[in-house]
Parts: sequence; C-alpha cells; structure tokens
Amino acid sequence: MKRLLFYISTVILLAACGSDGSDDTDTNVPEPPVDNRESVQMTTRSDEAPQGDQLRAGLYMVNYRDGRSDELLADYNYVNNQLMTWTNNGWTLTAPIYWMDSETRADFYAYAPYQEEVPDARQFSFSVQTDQTTADAFAKSDFLWGKVEGQSPTDGKFNLSLRHLLSQLTIIVTAEAGFEEGELQASDVSVSIGGSKTSGVIDLATGALVVAGEANDVKCLSCGDLSYKAVLLPQQIPFSNLIQINWRGNVYTLQNSFKLEGTRQYSLTIKLKKTKSGFDIGIVGWDIIEEDFGGTIGG
Repeated sequence: MKRLLFYISTVILLAACGSDGSDDTDTNVPEPPVDNRESVQMTTRSDEAPQGDQLRAGLYMVNYRDGRSDELLADYNYVNNQLMTWTNNGWTLTAPIYWMDSETRADFYAYAPYQEEVPDARQFSFSVQTDQTTADAFAKSDFLWGKVEGQSPTDGKFNLSLRHLLSQLTIIVTAEAGFEEGELQASDVSVSIGGSKTSGVIDLATGALVVAGEANDVKCLSCGDLSYKAVLLPQQIPFSNLIQINWRGNVYTLQNSFKLEGTRQYSLTIKLKKTKSGFDIGIVGWDIIEEDFGGTIGG
C-alpha cells in the first residue's frame, strides 16, 4: 500500500517537488514573527500522486504542556484545521505556521480531503460518494489520515505519513459462455456495489472509524479493460446484492457477503455468462432402448 508522505522542517521555507519526490526546491520564504520563532514548513514528497484535479488536506498542531502532550480538542487547537493544497508542484500552506517557542514539542495530525467546517475533530463526519463514476468523485471518497507525536523545534526534518483509512474494492469482469469474442465492451458495462453503509464518524486523534447510517448502492469508476473500482467504508457487508453489473440494460447480480478492512484493497473477478430471457423451445431426443425386439420370418 502506498502512502502520502509529508516531510516537515523547522527551516523557514516552503518547498515543492514532482510527485515522484525526486527534487526539493526552496520557494516562498515567509517573514519570521517579531519574537523570532521558527516556522513549521514542509518539504513535500509523495509516494503516490493524489487522484482527482486537486487534493486539499487539513492540518492540526497540538503543543505539549509541562512536558506532557495535550489532547487534540474538538476545536480551538494551537493550529486548527489549517488548509494545505496539493497541486502539480506539491503541497502549499495557506498561511505560515510557527512553533510556540524554541523548546515546546508538538503533535501533528492531518487528514484529506479537506472539510472547511469541522465542528468536532474528535467526531468528524464523512461519507463516501454513492456515485464514484468520475475520478473527482472517487478521489473525494478516499479518506487519508495520519499523525506524528512529540516533535521538537530542534528535531529538524520529520515525516507525517497519511495512509488510506478506508477500503478499495476492484471488480474485474470477464466474458464467459454465451458471449462472442469482443462482444463484452467496457463502454457497455456499468458496475455497482450494494449492501454497504456509506457514512461514518472518524476520530482525527486516533483514526478510529465508526460506520453509521443506511446501506446504499455505490456506482463504480470505470478503469477501462472491464475493470471497475470504488472506495468503501471498512465493514462487514451482510449477504445482499453485493455486485450488480449492467450490460446493455441486462442486469446481472452476484449475491454474497463480504468483509472490508481499512487500508486494504480487494479484487473480485466476476465471470459473466450470457443468459436468455423467457423460455427455449427445443426437441428432446429419443430414449434409445438397447434390447432388440426383432425376430426371424419366412421359410
């Protein structure tokens, strides 16, 4: 599993690089505050380029007090839901962040995609998109989270890794009996996943997630070559219409149960057989009796 990596430094700089992390460049040096506190800025690198047009993340910073860490609060933290934006050049902050002083350590928490209004960081409401047929909707359904504890202004560089908190399910469709070669085309196929709850509550301090709400069908993103994917909340999906495949208006359903665990990617191969509606009229062959009932006649 690939992760998004944030390298945070006490150097007064903003740095950016390509998505492969091969280059670090100093840019946009902020002015220091009058008390000469050092800024917390990022040298950005990613093991995985974010999907969608743009990824926005939220950052929290909690200081230590009397040598002990304070808890992440629902609101009003030292740095509270600071917006970071990923573009082709890397991560940028909307405003500089400064250490409290030259000695006080801090914990950092980050999540994506960014939500402007977060009433309670310990009760963060999140829902995956029920229609993930576009790359943007798929990206908005992929929740990332990470934290790093006990960092000091004198530590230099450290990393804050964001990991995929949810589950990804990939459906691969293959043509079996009844289909002619080339008849089953990705452009004629749509795939939905049923039976899963699409809403949950996340504690940004721990990454713990509680699934809630009703089950909904989730439409998958087509990846081409009869491969489809969707991001789902980790859960035990009960026996239901788990996979629904629509081919030219004909709906094929796979009924099953499935367990999804966080941070994991699953693949299901569905072998599609063409069936006919109504009934067939045919001729049943003779029952052949092996005994010979003939005899001899004539003189």
